[in-house]
Amino acid sequence: MSRAKAPGVRTGNANGPADETAPVVYEGRAPRVPAHLKRVGKEVWRTVWAAGSGAYSPETDRYIILRYAELHDRRAHLLASVDNDGLMTVGSTGQPVVHPAMRYVESTEKELRAIETVIGFTPEARMRLGIVAAEARRVAAGPEDF
Repeated sequence: MSRAKAPGVRTGNANGPADETAPVVYEGRAPRVPAHLKRVGKEVWRTVWAAGSGAYSPETDRYIILRYAELHDRRAHLLASVDNDGLMTVGSTGQPVVHPAMRYVESTEKELRAIETVIGFTPEARMRLGIVAAEARRVAAGPEDF
């Protein structure tokens, strides 16, 4: 009969909870809104940095958040095209078909959902990543402020 391995030589998945570490808090200002973003993208940029409350670092997270804002601009542009032209259009043989831009709306929304999961914009993602804006604010403010 075999015996269990000593803890120091075990490999594989951990059976216990992961070590708790304090969130990294960026205490500076959010980066300036990139000039090439449109109205929706600028609003998303500001909202994300404000909602992060120091949980995101301009050095490491700005490109993910920029991509997220650009995708929101793309989605808004595509939806405006669909609104102008109507949801249904005439296909090549005269049949009614859904506006071709809707395919790009769907793929853009898929990319947005992937980014939202990565940066913790859903309750499940925040729980999995251990990112809680209130916790980040508490750490940044210090114990004497509460």
